[in-house]
Amino acid sequence: MTVRAKTAADESGGAAPMPLMVKNRHGKIRIHNPKYTRPFNVFLLLFTVLSLGLAYIIPYDFGRLLVRIVNIGDAIRPLLTIDFSEIDLILPFFYQTLSVAVLSTIYSALIGLFFAVFMARNITPNKFLPPILAAIFTFIRAIPSFVFVLLVLVSLGFGSAPAIIGVTISSTAFFARAFAHAFEEVDSGTLEALEATGANRIKIFFSAILPSALTMVIAWLTVNFETNFHGATILGVVGAGGIGHIIAMAFGSNRFGRAWVAVFAVVLFTYAFEISTNILKRKLKGLG
Repeated sequence: MTVRAKTAADESGGAAPMPLMVKNRHGKIRIHNPKYTRPFNVFLLLFTVLSLGLAYIIPYDFGRLLVRIVNIGDAIRPLLTIDFSEIDLILPFFYQTLSVAVLSTIYSALIGLFFAVFMARNITPNKFLPPILAAIFTFIRAIPSFVFVLLVLVSLGFGSAPAIIGVTISSTAFFARAFAHAFEEVDSGTLEALEATGANRIKIFFSAILPSALTMVIAWLTVNFETNFHGATILGVVGAGGIGHIIAMAFGSNRFGRAWVAVFAVVLFTYAFEISTNILKRKLKGLG
């Protein structure tokens, strides 16, 4: 049984396609509209073709995988060991990774905030600056942060300083774009009213734009800090120090107990940070 819904096109005499309500034998009603389902079907078709093409280009022996899958238990069993005896060795490296994440987030947020003022189209002093800066920071964002770290390692050697500088460069591009979008969302009527009172650009920014976008700014800060923390952990593998170095060395020497303790420290901090972020968001909503 098929029933066509009465639409605005019927009332106006138009012929615009509207959803069809189709009742199947189970008594459920589904809505069908070729205008909306056709793009989805095209996407599924292209996705299927792309998947099959990549599977052909990059072949994998699935038969070999099925043969070896029964041995997964024997491979995992040695990994299921935890050794807390060297926690005193792990904690200093964890603090080092945390310091890299905190410092790189603070430095990049301040630099990104400065450039965001010139990238936001509603407050920039020159209309040609936003597209130029957007192109520059898009180029920087396209380069992985570990590439910058490797470049700095050549000059400064191993340690935390290259990690801080490399992550700061990458995060600055992120903050500049994110903060600029947040500033552009501020109501233009408020800015016009302040300009009518004779307020200069600096006063408008600190009295209206920044307070209005503060919630979004804090949200982007928390998101990027978590990203920087995980990035700093991974960068330890390439010589930037921190807990990532401990994890890589432990797995490389088959000291899985030490490695899992280091991994759990990262997971525990991430979980605690997520809870703290949610509490902060609720408090900010309550103040708003």
